[in-house]
Amino acid sequence: MHGYRGSMISLAGIGIAVGLVFLLILRKLSNQEAIRKIRRQIQACLYELRLFVDEPGLIWRAQVRLVTLNIRYLALMLRPALILAIPMLFLFAVMEPFYGKAPLAISKDSIVTIKLAHPPGPLIAPPILQPPDGIEVATPAVRMQGTGQVCWRIRAVKATSGLLRVVFPTEIVTKKIVSGTDPEFLSTKRVRSFWQLFWHPTESPLPKGNVEWIEIDYPSRTMEWIGLDLPWFVWLLVFSSLTIVVLMRPLRIAF
Repeated sequence: MHGYRGSMISLAGIGIAVGLVFLLILRKLSNQEAIRKIRRQIQACLYELRLFVDEPGLIWRAQVRLVTLNIRYLALMLRPALILAIPMLFLFAVMEPFYGKAPLAISKDSIVTIKLAHPPGPLIAPPILQPPDGIEVATPAVRMQGTGQVCWRIRAVKATSGLLRVVFPTEIVTKKIVSGTDPEFLSTKRVRSFWQLFWHPTESPLPKGNVEWIEIDYPSRTMEWIGLDLPWFVWLLVFSSLTIVVLMRPLRIAF
């Protein structure tokens, strides 16, 4: 429990940092004066909609102008949003294995899957799965016809952290595996492709060989605080949004 409380504290810190970085980038890369001007014009249009409810012509013109102003506002916000998009995607890929996944639960089953680079013929024996101490292989290898994938059902019998070995006649592929109750920085998928490495950067890339990727089906987890049990990225959004709201006025940033 102490470990998960620490996870929430660290998540709050990251959320505050994300909100602060967003504000600083917004101030540096956006046209603050133009944003303030458009916000004043939007407020004026909203007042017109309230004041001239009996004037259809004025209401129509105010609505058209309101739509136009909102489009211009979104255009002004597009540049900082695009600059933030790539680092935020990478941040998500790094945080999900720790905050969004839990180690394998004791006495619970899970699935290990590999994707073969060159699927063998029907008469060739499948690779052998060798787990570390504390992990058992519950079923023989199952081939997914037409996909090049091979799956095993595994079961954690005690808390452990080690290397799972997939043994071929000419190659051995390893994958980190963790079971227990304490939060861990998990590697859900080890990949070979450079593009897949962007989404799964938590383990070194696979060497060229028989396997394109190897994946462990870790259970998902949520973060509980003040009686609410929510996914980590919702809490990240809450903490970063609160930071933006609190610091926006003192830093004199229009948003």
